[in-house]
Amino acid sequence: MPVAPLQTVAVASTSYTTPPSVAFAFEPDSILCVNRSAAAADIVYISFDGVTDHALLVPGTVPSLEFQAKRPNVWLRRDAGAANPTNVSVMANTVR
Repeated sequence: MPVAPLQTVAVASTSYTTPPSVAFAFEPDSILCVNRSAAAADIVYISFDGVTDHALLVPGTVPSLEFQAKRPNVWLRRDAGAANPTNVSVMANTVR
């Protein structure tokens, strides 16, 4: 069963970058994203295509999200009011 080790990404950009923030070597069944900040303003957006905002991580409200979807790439961008950088931990696994 492939597992991607925990990666901590320092999210510095307010727009999605090329290449993706995290690229997995396999197609995961589950992806966990955790905003490591405690400051409420440090909002981070998540995308699976590098264009569309699919979710956001808000410290103190929704600091972590698990996605049960087959997505090989994750893009992260910080809100304009967030600290530069804002750290986000990402991990993934599959049952295959």
